[in-house]
Amino acid sequence: MITRSPRLLTLVLLTLLLAACGQPVAPPTPTATSVPPTMVAPPTAAAPTRMMVPVLAISELNTGPNRIALGVLQDGTPIRDTELQIGMRFSPVGGEVAHESTAVYRGEGLPFGLYVGYATFDQPGAWNMEIALPQAGSEPLTFNMRLTVLATPNVPGIGQPAIPSQNLTIRDNPDLSQISSDPTPDPDFYQMTIAEAIAAKQPFVVGFLTPSFCQTAVCGPNMAVFKKLKEEYKDRINFIHVEVYPYPFGEAFQQQKLVEPMHEWNLVTEPWTFLVDANGIIQYRYEGGITFAEMEPALAQLAAGQPVTPLVP
Repeated sequence: MITRSPRLLTLVLLTLLLAACGQPVAPPTPTATSVPPTMVAPPTAAAPTRMMVPVLAISELNTGPNRIALGVLQDGTPIRDTELQIGMRFSPVGGEVAHESTAVYRGEGLPFGLYVGYATFDQPGAWNMEIALPQAGSEPLTFNMRLTVLATPNVPGIGQPAIPSQNLTIRDNPDLSQISSDPTPDPDFYQMTIAEAIAAKQPFVVGFLTPSFCQTAVCGPNMAVFKKLKEEYKDRINFIHVEVYPYPFGEAFQQQKLVEPMHEWNLVTEPWTFLVDANGIIQYRYEGGITFAEMEPALAQLAAGQPVTPLVP
């Protein structure tokens, strides 16, 4: 079951991060603290010599479209197979398969391997997710996870209005080192508040992240993606960075003191990225690490005034 626990999500992502850095990490088991018991089940096929275990890297799901991000550990080390495609089947508990998807590699520039697919849930409640990991020369290794789908998202969701927060801008403090923990901040990201972006009637992207104090080490890579996307879309889309912690960032990080927009958006993990259309409606949201390959097609749709409908290549 996915529960909205910031500590849980951080542990899951840190498991992937530590393993990616070469530190041995035992695969999660039904009694491990890093993954709830219902998230990882023993494989239904005979276990290969090198055990593979999927790790879900999201904190909540809700009715409608959802982005499903996961890592795969093999003997405690994240897989970075760019060709790997992971089958996913979703069904309400006690019901027939309602949706199938494929998760593909989205780990470019991230500190650990990440695979992303998409699912749409037509009803809240308990769902089953079956994951099929391909095995060379044998049947796929399958896992079953129990998911909880919320009727109303805790974090602002797709189709909901963006919250008009008054985040800090360069007008509040021209010293960007006191607005952003990015070692090389781009002034373009601190020109307007979210409230002003909504009023401007132009699509915008807002990222809640902390490049220097990110607990999952993906904020820096996300910021690099933001900067690359901005160069391509700056004439059609506004870009906003909201620093997670108030200045002085290190002290706030130690105290886990968050800026007001984080509270207003009900965010307890980081990073989060939201694509908002010209009417101020959230078109898509991304929890955790992002890549240019995943985001660029979505921004092309956003810039064109189209619904954002991510597609698996």
